[in-house]
Amino acid sequence: MIRIRVSAAFALVLASALLLTACGGDGGNDEDPQRVLTETFSNPTPIRSGNFDLDLKIETNGGDSPGSIEAKLGGQFQSQAPDQFPQFDFDVSLRAESGSQTFSGSGGLTATADRAFVNIQGTEYTVPQALYDQFTATFAQLQSQNGSNPQVGLLQRLNIDLASWLTDLKNEGTEDVEGQKTIHISGKANVPQIVNDLKTIARDAGQSVGNLNVSQLDQLKDTIQSGDVDVNTGETDKLLRRLGLSFDLEPPPGTPGAPDSLEFHFQLNLADVNKPQKVRAPADAQPLTRSVLERLGINPSLLGGTLGAGGVLPESGGSTAAPSQSATQAYQQCLSEAAGVAELQRCADLLGQ
Repeated sequence: MIRIRVSAAFALVLASALLLTACGGDGGNDEDPQRVLTETFSNPTPIRSGNFDLDLKIETNGGDSPGSIEAKLGGQFQSQAPDQFPQFDFDVSLRAESGSQTFSGSGGLTATADRAFVNIQGTEYTVPQALYDQFTATFAQLQSQNGSNPQVGLLQRLNIDLASWLTDLKNEGTEDVEGQKTIHISGKANVPQIVNDLKTIARDAGQSVGNLNVSQLDQLKDTIQSGDVDVNTGETDKLLRRLGLSFDLEPPPGTPGAPDSLEFHFQLNLADVNKPQKVRAPADAQPLTRSVLERLGINPSLLGGTLGAGGVLPESGGSTAAPSQSATQAYQQCLSEAAGVAELQRCADLLGQ
């Protein structure tokens, strides 16, 4: 009888251990969850390189057009010096369903140290050099204005603490994420705080953009019914490795054509954080010509006046010459004084002169 009881107890312990292993957590961390979040979102060490995958899905129920849309983005990235455009290689896919209709598509974007490429319907195209130079010049200008860590600087200027966006915090123990031991913090979305911070951001943007009805954001307090947040951060370095968001929303009653409810799911995974990444240019990339864009239903003039006379791409072959040094200097000076979309476009036109 004693032997049977000992065997049963051993079996129970073994089953419990297997269950914990299957759940992915070992409960081996008891740090204060609020402190963990604060250390993560206020970490002075930036994430400058790694691999990531992002999954965003929205499902609607009821209303005029129930359905779903899912977007996925993933790849590698490598930041350079603070004023240099980062290198990356991203793939993107999109799938949408509504009733009997389904849409899907995929593409990608690659940026090396001195060139950029876009993947459209499985074919690689070289981005015109003038357009790439415009982006890199804009990036350098913004970096010089915002400092070496613009993300942290922006949050500090707006007086926003991302850790305050969660409540009912719980330390779920340690979990493995992409080979990295992490602390899993779960919590509920602090909707009033999120809305108030979004209003702060909107007010700041409104100073540049113009008329924004910030008060409309208050409707989110009634629209968001519930929200779950999961954060996985490195156990030793406190760098973000996974962020999961799940929200249930109900549009205000009487909203024309609105669904009865909406589910929002978001997950970001990070791997090989701050490990060097080698971004390579795709082989056999074709020039992105005017005829290619027109065949894809894209108006070439939408890409601005930096792409050749009349704001169009070369018809075939060849490449658009890079802007002169004087044009680049005039562009950077224009950026430092620009306020609003129209003035930014005027600055872009200078690169074509």
